[in-house]
Amino acid sequence: MDRKAIVLDYLRKCNAYAEKSISRKQERGESEQTSPWTSYIEFNEHAIEEINNGTLNHWFTPMPTSNLENAKRLEVESIEHAERAGWLSGLLSPRPLVLASTQDEDGNKNLAPYTSVMAVSTRPPLLIASFSCNREGRYRDTLHNLRSTKRAILHLMPSTLDAVKAVDETAAPVPHGESEWNLAGLTASPLDPLLVNEAVAALEVEFIEDRPLPDAVARLAVLRVTGLWTTESDIPANGLDILCQHGHDRLSPAPDAWGEKVLKHYGSKKLP
Repeated sequence: MDRKAIVLDYLRKCNAYAEKSISRKQERGESEQTSPWTSYIEFNEHAIEEINNGTLNHWFTPMPTSNLENAKRLEVESIEHAERAGWLSGLLSPRPLVLASTQDEDGNKNLAPYTSVMAVSTRPPLLIASFSCNREGRYRDTLHNLRSTKRAILHLMPSTLDAVKAVDETAAPVPHGESEWNLAGLTASPLDPLLVNEAVAALEVEFIEDRPLPDAVARLAVLRVTGLWTTESDIPANGLDILCQHGHDRLSPAPDAWGEKVLKHYGSKKLP
């Protein structure tokens, strides 16, 4: 659906809602309170007319695409870490947000969000993901759990604000041994204790190995996809309406749609 059609559909739904509101007020004998709704409908009808006759075509002209004709080069090694992370996140985006569900050898469950997961092979079906460590040199519980139990379920989350709030809770630092499930308000499926009911779809993976990255503290893990969790009957050829990271710490379904910052992974220190 093009942008004009989306706006027209929205305005018509607004008018349908307003007409029902007028009817309800008339049924209650409150006809004198319907004039604001009538004006609202007239305004929307005028907008609909101008969209249809081309008067507002300039509203829907795509923004000009920038080029590198007058580009400047930034020396990456001279940029501070936070700024460098911002540049890389902004340029290499959007990326799907994946909520990883794992458990340790004692059955303690963990949830953690990642935007570094990438498909690198379809035969065999392989993914890679990078895992960082904290200032004390301890790697994420997800990596420890993958090493010990060899299994995870990677969830694709719906593009809703409720999902953003749940994801943000799973990113908050918690003491070792506590579970993010208790913070996020998400529920486990009876089909599998690691499966999140609220997800749109999920990939079940087997841990193959992890390797050091050159000159980095993060480690690169190789994961083999062993199962797909979905309610779809057909392949989603156009993708799914899911949360992505677009820019730095901003979760959104698309670059020009709504967006919400997630900052709890910084702990008590929040960046602008």
